[in-house]
Amino acid sequence: MKRLLAACILLIQTGLPTQASEVEAEGKAAGDLPHAREEALADALREAVRVGAGVDILSTTSVKDFHLEFDRVLSAAFGHVKSYKVTGSSLGKDGIYRLKVKADVGAGTPGMNETLALRQIVQLKQSPRVAFKIEEHIDGIPDGKAYASGWFEQAAQKMQLQVVDAGAVGGADAKRAARDELTGNNAGAAFRRAGIAQKIDFVIEAKINGRYAGTEALFGALPEHCFELGAELRAIRPDSGEVVASVVVPASDKYRSGLRTKEMAAREVLYKSLDGGKGTQGGLALFSKLFARWMVEMDCGAIKQVEFEKISSMDFQKVQAGLKATDKVSAVWEREFDSKAVSHIDVETRLSASDLGAAIQKLASEALELDRATDSYLQFTAKASTPAVPAKETAAEPAQEKGLLQKLFGK
Repeated sequence: MKRLLAACILLIQTGLPTQASEVEAEGKAAGDLPHAREEALADALREAVRVGAGVDILSTTSVKDFHLEFDRVLSAAFGHVKSYKVTGSSLGKDGIYRLKVKADVGAGTPGMNETLALRQIVQLKQSPRVAFKIEEHIDGIPDGKAYASGWFEQAAQKMQLQVVDAGAVGGADAKRAARDELTGNNAGAAFRRAGIAQKIDFVIEAKINGRYAGTEALFGALPEHCFELGAELRAIRPDSGEVVASVVVPASDKYRSGLRTKEMAAREVLYKSLDGGKGTQGGLALFSKLFARWMVEMDCGAIKQVEFEKISSMDFQKVQAGLKATDKVSAVWEREFDSKAVSHIDVETRLSASDLGAAIQKLASEALELDRATDSYLQFTAKASTPAVPAKETAAEPAQEKGLLQKLFGK
C-alpha cells in the first residue's frame, strides 16, 4: 500500500508544471539568407524550449518548413519563454550565422494564441512605431468603406502596438515647416516638407482586391452573399524602402456570409480573410515576421545598409575587414561591388549611424565622405582630391648683388 501511495505521489509530482529554469542554447542559419538573424533566433529559442521544457515546438505547431515559417516557431516559443537575453551573435568564416541565448523557460502556456504571443513580445521588447497604408477595392461594394483599416487597427490594439497616424504626422510637420520659414530657417523647412525626419519605424501596406459574386443558396439553405478576395501585405522601412516582411493572402472564391446586406457581409468575409486559417496566412503572419525583425534589432543591433559611390577595390575590402574587427559590429555582408558606380554592404551593428560613419571614414583613410545618413542607411561618396598647390619659387639673388649686400651689412 505504501509503495502504491509513493508511486501515485511521484506521478502527481511529475505531472505538475515545473518552475522556470535558466538554459543556454544556440541557433544557426545560413548567413546568406535574407532572414538569417531571425531564423537563428527562432532556432535558438526552439532549442531553449526543448531543453528547458522538454517540448518540440516543430511538432506542436505542425510547422512543415522551418525556413518558411520561422516566425510561427518564434511566436510559439513565447508560450514557454518567460524572458531571454542574446549573449552572442556572429557570422562565421563558414558562412553560418550563430546566435546564443540565455533564457528562462518553464511549462508556461503551450499553444499560446498568436495575438497573445505577439503581445508578450511587445511587453518584453517594447513596440515599434508603425503606420498603415491600406488600399481596398471590392467590385460591387462602394469604395471608401475602409473595412480592412478597421481590422488592422483592431489587431494593433490587441497587440498594444504603437500606431502612428502618418497623416497627422505630416500635418504637424507642415506647421513646423511654416514656422521654420517665418524664422528664416529655410533649409529646416525644406527637410520637414520632404518628410526626411524619421518618425515611423515601419509602414504596413495592404492591397486588398475582390469581387462581389452575388448570392447563392446551397442545398435549400438560406441565400448567402458570395465574394472573391485576395490580398498582398508588406512591412516596409520608410527611410530605406527595404521590404522587411511580406505575406500573400491567396485569392479565393470560397468566402460566404449570411448577413443581411452585402456591405455587412463584405466586412465579415474580409475580416475572415485577414484572420487567416488552417494552412492559409493572414494579417497576423505579417506581424509575426515584423516582430521577428524588431526583436533581433533590439538584441543584436540593426542591419544598416551602407552604399559607396566609386570606391576602389582596396578600400572596399579594407572597410569590410576593419568593420569585422570593430567592437559592436557582429556581422558584415558584401552585397555588391562596382568601382565605377555603387557598391553595397550590410552591417549588423549596435553602433549609431554617426558612429558607424566615423568608423568607416577612419578605415578608408579619410578617402570617403559621408553624404547622407538615417538610422538604417548610410551613403558615402569619394572625397574629391584637392589639387596640389605648387610651391612658390624664389628667384636666386645674383652673385654680385649678394656680395655687395654682405659688404654693406655684414651679411
